[in-house]
Formats: sequence, C-alpha cells, structure tokens
Amino acid sequence: MCATAKPGIKSHSKTSSIAVGVVLMGCLLGPRAVAQSVLRVSPDGPLRSVADARDEIRRQRGRTPDQAFRVLIADGVYSIEQPIVFGHGDGNVVYEADTGAKPIVSAGRRITSRWTQGANGVWSTNVPRDWHFEQLWVNGSRATRAREPDQFFYYLLRVDQEPEDQKGRFRQTLHGRPGETEGLAGLTAEEIRRVQFVAFHKWDTTRRYLDHADPMAGRLVSSGREMKSWNPLTHNTGYQLENYLAALDQPGEWFLSPDGVLSYLPRKGEVMGDAEVIAPVCEQILIIQGDPANDRTVRDLEFKGITFQNSGWTSPPEGFEPSQAASPIEAAVQVDGAHGVAFRDCEIGHVGGYGIWFRRGCRDGLVQRCLIQDLGAGGVRIGETVIASNESEQTSHITVDNNIVFDGGHTFPCAVGIWIGQSGDNQVTHNEIADFYYTGISVGWRWGYAESLAKRNQIRMNHIHHLGQGYLSDMGGIYTLGPSEGTVLSGNVIHDIESWGYGGWGLYNDEGSSDILLENNLVYRTKSGGYHQHYGRDNRIRNNIFAFGREYQVRRSKVEDHRSFTFEQNIVLFESGDLFHGQWGDDKVTVQQNLFWNPSGQVDITPGDRSKTSVVADPRFVDPQNDDFHFVDTTAAKRIGFQPFDWTRAGVYGDEEWRSLAKSLPMPSMDQPPVPPPLELHEDFESGILPIKSRVSVDGNLGGVAVVDVDQAHSGKKVLRLTDTAGQRRRYYPMMVVSPHHVDGITRCRFFVRLDDAAVFQHEWRDASQRYQTGPSLWFENGRLRTPTQDLMAIPSDRWIQIEIAAKLGEEAGTWSVTIGIDDAPPRTFNDLPIVTDTWQTLAWVGFVSQADVDSIVDIDDLNLTHDAR
Repeated sequence: MCATAKPGIKSHSKTSSIAVGVVLMGCLLGPRAVAQSVLRVSPDGPLRSVADARDEIRRQRGRTPDQAFRVLIADGVYSIEQPIVFGHGDGNVVYEADTGAKPIVSAGRRITSRWTQGANGVWSTNVPRDWHFEQLWVNGSRATRAREPDQFFYYLLRVDQEPEDQKGRFRQTLHGRPGETEGLAGLTAEEIRRVQFVAFHKWDTTRRYLDHADPMAGRLVSSGREMKSWNPLTHNTGYQLENYLAALDQPGEWFLSPDGVLSYLPRKGEVMGDAEVIAPVCEQILIIQGDPANDRTVRDLEFKGITFQNSGWTSPPEGFEPSQAASPIEAAVQVDGAHGVAFRDCEIGHVGGYGIWFRRGCRDGLVQRCLIQDLGAGGVRIGETVIASNESEQTSHITVDNNIVFDGGHTFPCAVGIWIGQSGDNQVTHNEIADFYYTGISVGWRWGYAESLAKRNQIRMNHIHHLGQGYLSDMGGIYTLGPSEGTVLSGNVIHDIESWGYGGWGLYNDEGSSDILLENNLVYRTKSGGYHQHYGRDNRIRNNIFAFGREYQVRRSKVEDHRSFTFEQNIVLFESGDLFHGQWGDDKVTVQQNLFWNPSGQVDITPGDRSKTSVVADPRFVDPQNDDFHFVDTTAAKRIGFQPFDWTRAGVYGDEEWRSLAKSLPMPSMDQPPVPPPLELHEDFESGILPIKSRVSVDGNLGGVAVVDVDQAHSGKKVLRLTDTAGQRRRYYPMMVVSPHHVDGITRCRFFVRLDDAAVFQHEWRDASQRYQTGPSLWFENGRLRTPTQDLMAIPSDRWIQIEIAAKLGEEAGTWSVTIGIDDAPPRTFNDLPIVTDTWQTLAWVGFVSQADVDSIVDIDDLNLTHDAR
C-alpha cells in the first residue's frame, strides 16, 4: 500500500517557494520509482503551467534522475501558444487535477475585441491579420464556418479531369447547378481562391481550394492529385462550398476575412458582448515524443482529471486529398515512443483533428473514463498505416476503456471514432461511440491477405450508434480489414446506422478480414444489413442478434477458393428487404442453425442455408420495436443453441453520473438526405466538352459528334456539331443522347439548331423500357419541320432556329407542345401534339440524331433541359 506524506514540505532547490511533498510510488510507477515529489501548478503560483512543472522536474532530476513526481494542477485555464512536448526522461510523473479542481489546458485564445452589429443580424470584430484559423467556439459550442448548403449537400453533375503539369497534378472541373453556385458571383478572383469545396464520395471526403469558378454556369475548377479510379468524384457526388461571406446566413455560422474581420451570426440567446469566443492558435496540445528506434522511450507518464481543448487544424494550400478514415490527420494529443502512458478521467474536446493518437512505438497505453468530444476528425487512434520494420517502433497493447467518444467528423467526415491500424493486442472495451459521419470502430489496415499486425484485438462491450447520418457510404458500426487472427468482436450493441447510398452495415468484414470471431453482438436499425462480408477467410459469426435491416439482413459480396465464414446460431429479425443478399448457394460459406423471423411475411432460408438446419420462428423478444431484446420465452432460441447474453452491459460503466452522461448525449437527426435533383442542363458548350450524362454513337471516321469552334455560334465561340457522311453503318449515326431520368412534373428542352441544305435531323424523347416508348418527336428535313403525324412549318437552312419543347410526365403525360423561333419573327407555338406512344410517361433518353445519308452538318448551341416538379 502506498503511503502519502504530509503536504507543505518545502524543497531545498533554488525555487524554494515551490511546494513539494514525498510519497512512496513503487506500487504505482514500477520498481525504478522509489519516492515521489509533489509539485503544484496554479495560475498565480511560481509554476503557472504544465510546461513550467515539466521544466522544474527536468531541473531537479539533474540531481536525482530516478525521482518520481506528482504534479497537482489547480483550477484555471492554462493557455498555450505552442504544444507541450515531453521527451525521453520526462516520464515517471503523474499530472493530476488537484482535489475538486477542473483544470483546462487550452490551445485557444479568447477573442476579447469589441463586437459591433451590422446588417442582417451579423456581428463583427477584428482579430490580428496574421491570426488565421478555421475553427471557432462560442460559449463552448463549435460554430460553423460559413457554407452552403447549410445541411447535407448539393450534387455534382459531372467532373472532368486533365493533367495540369509534369509533377503529377491534375485539374478537375466540377459541374454543379448554377443556382447552387450563384452565391460565388461577385467574388474577386482572390476571394474565389479562398473558397473550399468539400466533396462526399462513398467512404471518402475531399477538401480543396478553388482555383477559379464560373458561378453562373455552375463550373468550379480545382487542382490536386489524380482522382482515385475506385472512388472518383462523379455525377451525384455531394458537395459543399465553404468559407465565403455570402454563405453566412444561418445562426452559428462565421467567416474570417484575410484582413482580420471576424463575422458571426449569433445563435438564439447569445449576446456577443458577453460571449466567450475562442479560436485556436496551435494544432496540437500535447506531444509525447520518445525515440523507440534508439531505446529512448518515454515511460510511465500519466494525466488525470485534466481537460485538453481548443486545438485547431489549418488547411494546407493543397487541401486534403481523399483518404479513408482521414488517416493522414494528426491528433491534439500525439504519442510516439512511449510505454505506460495513461489518460484517466480527462477530457479531450473542441479540437480540429483527432483527439489522441498512440502512433509509433507505443506499449501499454491507457485511455480510461475520458470524454472525447467535439472533434474535427475522430476520437482515438492506435498504430500506423505502415508496418515498421523495427519491432520497437510497432505499437501494441493499448487499452481504450470506458470512454465517451462523441460528436466528431466536423472537418473530416470520413474520420473514425476509434481506429486501429497496424497494431495488435489492443483492448477497446465499454466505450460509448456516437454521432460520427462514418465508421464507429475500425480495425486493421490491410486490403487483402498480406502481412498485418492487427491481430488479437479485443473489441468488446461497446455501445456504437447514430453513425453515418446520411453523408457517406460503405461504412459500419465495426469495420475490419485484413488478416486478424485472434481478434474478437463481442458484446457490442450497434444501432442506427444510416449511410448515404450503399453500405450502412452493423458489422462489416471488408477486404481480407480473416480469422475473426464475432459473437454476442446486438445489431439493429441499419440502413443496409446487420452483417456484411466483402471478402475474407474463416470468420465466425455466431450467437448474435440482427434486427431490422432496412434493405436486407445479411450480405456476402464475393466467393473465393476458401471458406468465407461460418454464420451460425444467430437470430435475425426483419420486416423489409431480403434475408440473404449478394453471393450465396456455394460450398465456401457455412450457414447453419440460425433463427429467422419476419412477422409480416414468409421467410425463404434456401439462398443461404444449404444445410436446412435453420429455424423459422418468432424469437419472442419483449419489445424489439422499442429496443428491448430481452426474451419473453427462450424456447425458439434454444432450438438453435442460442445462448442469451446481457446486452445491457455494453457501454460505459461506473458511477451514475458517468453513465447518465452517456445516456443523455444529444443525438443527431437521422433524416435522409435529399435525393439528387433531376438532371438539368444549361450548356453553351464554351467549356469544349460534351453535355453531362451524355453519350455518342458514331461510325469510326465517318463523321462524328464534337464541340467545335465556329465563326458564328449562336452565343460564344463554340457549338456542338453532328457531322454526317455517306456510308454510315447505321442511318441514325452520328447521334448524341442525354439521360435525364425524369419521372413526373414537366420537362422543357430548349436549344438552337442550324442545318445545312442536306441535313436530316431528328430530336426525340424516350423512356428506358424494352421496347422503348416514345414521347415527343421532331423531324427537320427538306426545309420542313414535322412530327411523325403532322407537318408543322417551313424552316430555313444555315440560320439559327430556336426550339422549345414542353411535355408533362407521369400520369399526366399525353400531349406536348413546341415553340419555334426564327430570327425576329414572332415565335410560333403548336400545342396539344400527341405523343408517339400512348403509354409513354418517363424521360430517360433525349436524342439528337443526324439521319442523313449524305455529307451534312447539324450545329446545336445553348442547350437547356429543365424540370419542374409537379
């Protein structure tokens, strides 16, 4: 038992006013520590910061190298201008909040300059021009840098990419809808270059500055690395625009101009004269920097009861290129080359990146009963993305236990609550993980079956929920990668997983996941399935409860020449979607002795269970619709050998105050994001490229479809040209088709067309059925304009003719109209034209077709395709 000496004994050092005590510490810090000196830190004392205490310890250790220390920190805010760095020789110390104290180490600076109110309720103040920051906290809550839209995102129409230079950089042109980008109109070229776009694509996010923009055309240009072929920016990629004053239109938003004017729109109840406004001055708070390669580690360093907050992250000029789990992003508290470093009862929050990272060469670390919240990225990271060749530089045996990891992804939505890379023998237990835009816990960093260090990790009794929130795809409550012998996922409760597109899973064994035991987990309310394996080997999924997957319940994506997994003694309760989804029916997967139940319909077990040993029966839960999965009766469960487990023990433990905090966390809305709006085109062809969602059909070198320069375009300098020749393999070559997929409301298509004397041009609308149904159809031939059933009027050659077609879709489809304008003559409109096929209702195909069988040219300019919802 450790005996504590009486306080108040003075040291005999030069700093004689520093209070020092002595305590035996061998039981706490190991055999090399024989006694402990106590130092005190307070805002008005001789030691006024953690760094002061560290430096005093270094000075005293010049005489007593093995001396253990305990540093008691009084109440107060201890602001820093640069990270506090600990190195080899700074260990064998406990930094602890004094009795009843809640000290805060802040990497932020309070803004105390006078606020003045301006137009539209926006307040402003001045900060030093050399103080650039990208995070702001008002009265302890993160404010939002001005952006549009204010919730969810806009959708890209298309992205074009071309090499920019010889250094591997590429230029990407992002095509949005003009109404979404018009807020950039009026910005100077310099202001445009300070705007960032944030793109949400599958499991990644991209954050980059704009190079320039054409707001009225909806075009944005940025440059950076080449897009990844497996996850590029595409049609319907979600995006936001951030950091321009015109976007400051919602309470809680702010904008900082280059000349130091900070603008803010207060939230309800905020009074700017009394508000505490804090911005970061550095990106990290603590850096524990040992040198494991040379056996100069930091040993036995503990932090207890201290809050670390207000660190930032500043975008580099190149922005942030997509990387799964925001893997390049560092942490507010970063640990390298350290053994026995512990964080107990601490808070790490209001940070720009990750919370804490045991990175290189760490052993026996501990994060326990900490609140890790309001994060720019994720919460806790363990290990690295590469395997260090020197074993001393590999990280293992880290325990993350009984923590609340909450409210992350504010700057990097693709970040993870708790991430384990190339690291093994770690314990992640009893944590509350919620309110992230991507995965809750990620284990492993190897795509495929090559070497991995992520073995024997224990992921037990965590409560993981409210993830995704409709922003990203291909995610899970717990996600694994690569060979993982001895890894166990057990006793976890996972629910409310909402992806944007595909892949909102509960338990997700991704590429190469192998030799993992997944048992006694409760998973419910997932957008996709409760369990998914992409591909892997010899995983065992047993004695779990999977309930209420919306799209399907269990998915297997790939068949390989070895056993994928064994799925046995599980209970699957569902009300919608397929039971088995993906690849089933072969002998490389074992599905046996499960209980399946759909109270509203029949259950077909044959796609997955070839052994026919599973049972279709009501599992008799108390009230699963209201999250009570206790059993009323275990008779049915016993038929498959199911062993009931106490799922209520998942999550944090300890005193009532701590458990109540976890239960009272405000949960985000799980609303579905708006569906991508119907395709619209506003194309003047001045970009030199074909329209969005278009495709062409041509016959080799016999003519073609291209954007070309002409002397007399209808506007600008370019037009879309269909060049026809004799000898085409198909009469309807060349042809360009646009695929809008409009299903209701009214669609309008307006364009200008110019034909030479020999041209035969067809413009037609169709659906996607087989055989296709046809709506409006126009033919230009021999100086006449006609429909398939009616001659309309004479038209000239070699002059621009304006065509505007309007047609109702859906159940109201049936007739259409066309308006023709030629030069300054009054336009002529033909109404109530019959559609070609009576059953046509939807628009999936808009064709621009040259039907001549001789040399001819058709030019098209200023193409607009718009859609009005009903």
